[in-house]
Amino acid sequence: MAGLALLASSVMAMAGAVTAAGELAATPASAATKLPSCPMSALKKAKGTVNITFWNSMVRANATTLSSITNAFNSSQSKVHVTLVDQASYDDTWQKYEAGLTSGQLPDVVQLEDQRTQEAVDTQSFLPVQSCMNATHYATSDFLARALAYWNVNHVQIAMPFAVSTPIVYYNENSFTKAGLNPADPPLTLPQLVSDAKALKTSGSGVGLVLDPWHLETWLATANTLFVNQNNGRSGRATKAIFDGPNAKTIFTDLDAMVKSGDAVTNPSTGPDEYDNLLGIGNGKYGLTIDSSADLGTISGLLGNYPNVKLGVGAFPILSSKIKGGIEPGGSGVYISNKVPAAEQAAAWTYIEFIDNTQSQATWAAGTGYIPIRKSSTTTSTIQHLWATSPDYKVAYTQLLGGVNDPATAGSVIGPYADVRTDILTAEENMFTTNTSPSATLAAAQKAVDSTISQYNQRLG
Repeated sequence: MAGLALLASSVMAMAGAVTAAGELAATPASAATKLPSCPMSALKKAKGTVNITFWNSMVRANATTLSSITNAFNSSQSKVHVTLVDQASYDDTWQKYEAGLTSGQLPDVVQLEDQRTQEAVDTQSFLPVQSCMNATHYATSDFLARALAYWNVNHVQIAMPFAVSTPIVYYNENSFTKAGLNPADPPLTLPQLVSDAKALKTSGSGVGLVLDPWHLETWLATANTLFVNQNNGRSGRATKAIFDGPNAKTIFTDLDAMVKSGDAVTNPSTGPDEYDNLLGIGNGKYGLTIDSSADLGTISGLLGNYPNVKLGVGAFPILSSKIKGGIEPGGSGVYISNKVPAAEQAAAWTYIEFIDNTQSQATWAAGTGYIPIRKSSTTTSTIQHLWATSPDYKVAYTQLLGGVNDPATAGSVIGPYADVRTDILTAEENMFTTNTSPSATLAAAQKAVDSTISQYNQRLG
């Protein structure tokens, strides 16, 4: 598998550098001299309609909205026709894709969640969208910089952002009022969250703390703190964790204090109990929780059925107002297969351009709760009406627009990312259920993550 390592190295060397200040410097696309070509001419030469498939991971209302946008694309022209192939989840999509690398049954376009970026590169099976951006002189200045940056490795755009989200606060304004808190003032920082949790618990509720390692990474990003080395894996392959420091200790200490005092109660982010934090708001057990903005529409509908709930939405509570960082993005990007004919690769890019255009992103955001990743989308009547009638939908966009844009806030690129997050989750659960100190927990977590990354990298040869 030595070829995988060579590809990863070539991607890192394709273009650009990180500035002395650590910021993601804008590098001209022409600098990416080692990129494979994007065969746009093959689409022009193709006779008849070019049919392509898009493996996606959307369900329920999200799937309906994606179908609507895709139907609009198919109706807008006759050169390319896209067939959606729905998967049950992001994990199912990835597992099916991995199997397809052996069977040859692969899509033309595939939607993969954020944590699969490095693994996707390591398969050597994708055409970087940077190639097609160069070929079509595609402008990116209209995109939210951080949303674009997540799928950009050393200034090479590997995939295009599509379904982008951030963690946000969901709370019951009635619970805040009962606790003597201002219902229009959700916590803006982690210390304020700790204080509000105590007030809520005293009045009969508390905080539902879903155990999602993404939240730890986001807190670190708000403090402009890297999670792994090599600029969060963006200027070279990540080889070890570097999160074990004062900021992570503060985070773990505050979370541990909330749980040990009973002011917060935990539940996993997957499995049969993954929605307990939300159901707890409905039944009055909790007054506040943190969850993904991607679920805003679903959560609003769910909690709207409870007469005792007046749902409020707030920004993710940053670690400290004294540190200038930013909220890291999450969600999924779309990739072009290099295992399909040239005309289909070009057709895939044409489709991606459409689903990421101004109106498509407005339609997507309004129909799902995901963030409109183009600034121009927010000026459309679709988003203006949405934000006027449902201002909660603006929260995630605003917090992703603000802050600094650098490797710490762009998020991490890690080969065994899913396993790394399992390591973090295991450490957190151990801290909450034993007398293990936050310091010892962090040391153990970093050691486990280092081992996981090392084993993955060694398999590449």
